[in-house]
Amino acid sequence: MSHFFTRASHARLFEELERLRTQELPSLSRAKNVAAAEGDLSENTEYHATREQLEMVQRRIYELEEQLRAPRFIEDLPISCDTVSIGTKVRCLDLETRQEVIYTILGPADTAPEKNIISFQAPLGRGLIGKELDDEVSITIPAGKRHLRILDIQRFDE
Repeated sequence: MSHFFTRASHARLFEELERLRTQELPSLSRAKNVAAAEGDLSENTEYHATREQLEMVQRRIYELEEQLRAPRFIEDLPISCDTVSIGTKVRCLDLETRQEVIYTILGPADTAPEKNIISFQAPLGRGLIGKELDDEVSITIPAGKRHLRILDIQRFDE
């Protein structure tokens, strides 16, 4: 399964993976061994806490390896500005508030809700995907329903 990234988000996750492999994992392994050497493991809270941290880091490493295994870079996609798709920036009119809002639709690793950068997998992203200029759409999101009109579609990196 392919995962969609911008080059920046891919680099950020790859750096996190390398840090976990080269710094966190060895450090926690050493700490676990030191704690284990202190005796009775049934009452050794430091050992158990370190083991739990080590398991969390190992799970995160596995997650990152899976995500980074088959990357597809959004910058390289043939993005059409005729329809909303991953890699587009969409200017919409909120039909209830009459305010314009711009959403950038990228992959999950790039989301930044405070900047209106949303995942194509999120309810709002899924609701916008495939829509065209001047389409009106009602999308149910966790915060309620959004009623939008598509005013403009362009590549996210332009």
